[in-house]
Amino acid sequence: MDAIFQQLGLDHTFFYQLAIFCVLFFLLSRLYFKPFLSLFETRHKRTVADREAAEKLMAQAQTKFDDYKRRLTEERLNARKEYEMILAEAKKEEALLLGQAREEAKKITQTAIDAIGKQRGELKRELEGDIETLAKTVSEKLLLRKD
Repeated sequence: MDAIFQQLGLDHTFFYQLAIFCVLFFLLSRLYFKPFLSLFETRHKRTVADREAAEKLMAQAQTKFDDYKRRLTEERLNARKEYEMILAEAKKEEALLLGQAREEAKKITQTAIDAIGKQRGELKRELEGDIETLAKTVSEKLLLRKD
């Protein structure tokens, strides 16, 4: 074996270096590599967990947003129906009030026509009674003018 080591150019320092390397590797793996790798793994787990939580939150937000849009659409439809119902009631009430106003206007007009008819009759009777006196007065005045 010494011949092989001499051919490779290895002497007793190789074993010292190998022992130092193994001790350093053991110490560094315990003190540096394992905590560093566990830190990476913890960080990776947290990142994945945070990403999954963010995806869940985004899914919940999208669900709530869809629910909000659905409810908003329903409320708009309900508001539209209520608006149309109120508008229909207002039109019915308007038609009723207009009908009442027309009836009242007809009554007032008929009352006025009746009153005018009565006044006309009274004036006609008065004028019939006054016609003879007016005719006499006019004829007397005409006769007096000719003289």
